[in-house]
Amino acid sequence: MLALIHTFNSLGKDYVFDANANSVLMLEEHQVSLVKEIEQEKPSDEAFQLLEEFRLQGYFNPPEIKEIKHPQTDAMEYHLTRNIQKLTLQVTQGCNLRCSYCAYSGDYNTRGHASKRMSFETAKKAIDYVMEHSIDAKMVSFGFYGGEPLLELELIYKCIDYINELKGEKDITFTLTTNGTLLTCEVYEGLIAKGVSILISLDGPKQLHDSYRVYPDGRGSFDDIVANINKIREKYVDANEKLRFITVVNPEMDDSCVEKLYTMDEVFPQYSSSMSFVSENYTDKKFAYSQELWSTHKFEQTKLFLYMLGKLDISKVSRLIIGSTGEFIEKYKYLRRIERLPAKCHPGGPCLAGVHRLFVSADGVFYPCERVSETSEMMKIGNIYDGIDVDKANAINNIGKTTADACKKCWAISHCTMCAANSDTLKEFSKEKRLKSCAGSKFTVVELIKDICFLKDYGYDFESNI
Repeated sequence: MLALIHTFNSLGKDYVFDANANSVLMLEEHQVSLVKEIEQEKPSDEAFQLLEEFRLQGYFNPPEIKEIKHPQTDAMEYHLTRNIQKLTLQVTQGCNLRCSYCAYSGDYNTRGHASKRMSFETAKKAIDYVMEHSIDAKMVSFGFYGGEPLLELELIYKCIDYINELKGEKDITFTLTTNGTLLTCEVYEGLIAKGVSILISLDGPKQLHDSYRVYPDGRGSFDDIVANINKIREKYVDANEKLRFITVVNPEMDDSCVEKLYTMDEVFPQYSSSMSFVSENYTDKKFAYSQELWSTHKFEQTKLFLYMLGKLDISKVSRLIIGSTGEFIEKYKYLRRIERLPAKCHPGGPCLAGVHRLFVSADGVFYPCERVSETSEMMKIGNIYDGIDVDKANAINNIGKTTADACKKCWAISHCTMCAANSDTLKEFSKEKRLKSCAGSKFTVVELIKDICFLKDYGYDFESNI
């Protein structure tokens, strides 16, 4: 391989990403076709000459990746013994809603609605395990998850009190994601008093939200959520700072509704919001977002860029979009020039299984996070009685080994967005399944790099905002 590079064009300007140097270079007009020859491994004599010129500057050197191996593989026993940083407790598998895209809906090979709830004894064992195995962690976060976690409010309170008894000098945070239907003023006050950060699922204005966030009898839940939030806002003046919202974008929405999605701030103008898209992992169902949605999304994102460049007032930017400012800054941090990729290298994507987002099910089984299938044997990395299996955790960390030959030749290796869920067939980690997700991952990476190039070229000071 001559060089591990990828050329792209953004708003009429040509660039090349050099994976081995982890750097983006703007190309002059006469260089573009020659660099593409190098990229395609079919260089002319003139392209070879340009290649040597880049190499004299420290770019376009051939990669020397010998092995696909996660850099923390040999340190995993330490991390799982002393550095666990987060635990999410599945306090119940039950829910009072039946959202059509939910992982419990029946369209996913993950889990289903059930009456199973977590006992306090199970919760205590999970908490004990994490507290005993997080001695070196500066902060440990505890999350409460369902189903709908507020169905088990008393259990949540007992868990928080128990954690506070054990924490000593350690910094502890608590988070909870709720559908908002049970969030009364009394519940809000109790959670805030316990130091819980509350995230509410609200999927757009009423027409959009009620199209798929419904009760078992088909009734929409929007009015109940809004009524709860308005009562909280009237009673607690600082509620705007305490509550956050997340919107899951419905792939089946009518194009006429797309614009309404991005004007959610008309519903809750003071609150912090973010958005996510429906996952296709663990389902045979395909979710096709319309061209109208993507066009509108790019338009709203352009307004965000204008705000970041000081050309537009923040009031003109959708609150669903503004939270992604941090995403661009975070990605920029990982575009620092390096001398070369290490001989032992692994695609980006997987977090440290059992360390960064440990999830415990209602019956006490440990998983790397809440987004994987509870029916997958590969994702069961331990339990509250036997602890975490280091080898199973490392198999998840090293998921790139399933596609090692392709990964060694991939320009996006350091910025890959895929985790083990992209390879999981519930029976094995599949090379074929993982490779099917490669194109989407590369598209995500290059689009984000394009956005960073645009912002930087037009004067955004990333360094001052890190």
